[in-house]
Amino acid sequence: MAEIREITTLCKSGKVKDAYELAKNDLLASPDYPWLQRALGWALYYMIKSDVENGDLDSMVEHIIELKSLELLSVENDCMIFDNVQFKIAEYVKNHISLTDIDYSIKLSTLFNVLKDYCFFPSKGHSYLLQNFMKFEQWSEIADFFDWWNLDNLMPDDYVPYVNTKGQKMITLAERAFIANSKALLKLNDAIRIEEFLPKLDALMSEHEEMMYPGYFYGKLLLSLGNNEDEALKVIIPFARKKASEFWVWQLLSDVFNKDEEKQLACLLRAVHCRTQESFLGKVRIKLANFYINRRQFNFARFHIDKVVRCYVSNGWNLPYLINEWIHQPWINVAPSDDNTIIDYQSITNEILCNGAEECFAIVTYVDQKSKKMSLIYGDKSRTVLKLRIRATAGDVLRLHYVKEKDGKIKVLFARKDMQLPQNIGYAKYIKGIVDKKSDKEFAFLKSASTRCFIPPILVKKYSLNNGDVVTSLIAYDFDKKKEMWNWICVNIKK
Repeated sequence: MAEIREITTLCKSGKVKDAYELAKNDLLASPDYPWLQRALGWALYYMIKSDVENGDLDSMVEHIIELKSLELLSVENDCMIFDNVQFKIAEYVKNHISLTDIDYSIKLSTLFNVLKDYCFFPSKGHSYLLQNFMKFEQWSEIADFFDWWNLDNLMPDDYVPYVNTKGQKMITLAERAFIANSKALLKLNDAIRIEEFLPKLDALMSEHEEMMYPGYFYGKLLLSLGNNEDEALKVIIPFARKKASEFWVWQLLSDVFNKDEEKQLACLLRAVHCRTQESFLGKVRIKLANFYINRRQFNFARFHIDKVVRCYVSNGWNLPYLINEWIHQPWINVAPSDDNTIIDYQSITNEILCNGAEECFAIVTYVDQKSKKMSLIYGDKSRTVLKLRIRATAGDVLRLHYVKEKDGKIKVLFARKDMQLPQNIGYAKYIKGIVDKKSDKEFAFLKSASTRCFIPPILVKKYSLNNGDVVTSLIAYDFDKKKEMWNWICVNIKK
């Protein structure tokens, strides 16, 4: 009788069929020996390897079925054999099945049919199998494949981004798998399976906040169940804040606001004003055109219809059904094209992004034009530094909408200038006092009945302040880095 080492040696030397026949004959002579089944298992692996290299699906399936018949072999105890086999099946899918194949779906189903009796554990081979199967989004059994594969089997490495040959950082296998599973369930539209999947997607979002897209698909799955607007927004808005420049985010939000015409219109308008290829905007523009037609605002509808027609014609595509219907309507030739947006969609959509955010007044204490940054006091012993995205000078009062991040810092979502400072805040106020400046010092102090406030050299120089000057100043309770304490500091001066 041959040992496993002999079998593998024969296989590695290219004598795969000899090894297979030897192992098979040995097992026939002593069918109850586990190590003989293991030897045949390895011989079958090498046969499958050869089948993959030759692109022989039928032979590979036969050998997988024969492997399944070895009852004394188990995935748990003989994991190396089964992991290697999974690698080879994945290689076959990668190298011999493509979407251009007429029978790609049959091939995938054939392989899945011989695999689904197994219950595999997390392994590199199992992950590689997932990686290659999930590319076939149109395959009719893709949702069943995800259920069988079980995303709980993802390995720690599957959550680590990888860098491609171009040096680009790609999203993780785990994120891609959850996205593909979400798409499969949306297509299937099975409420029970969606409800079972949502907790898994929710857990992923909680554990991996760095992942961008699960929130988007969580929102889409919620909407598919008919969940209410508020519930969907709780999930979608944090994601939308991160991807506000992407048209499809606003396309999704337009679906959320399907009962609020103004917000729905604003989202659609923001979508078409995102920087993206016109060829991606067909569905959004059709939605906009339909919106305007229902309002009998044919001139606005005409603008978006013309955009779609030009895009589709230039690409040699067939016109969508609705577009083809509209261009044959009597009004199309008399309605002048008009791209007027009617509403302030930017303000409306910014407010949507601020849903659930905190609001406060902030005082600009310093602006560095070189680094394009500004320092703000936005609360009691609360300061931050932001990128300069609006025109601002020291002393400006801003109304901020922000969210707190895990590290305690704030992320400003929206900022706009306010005309005046509210009287009820304790971290900024106007005072009138007398300048106290020594001739040999570049700084000064502002003295009032209740406060002694530091005047930085930059303000002393800017306003040519002298000892005894009576001035009014906006002061803020700011952090003094040199003294490592909070003090009142003059922000601007009015003589």
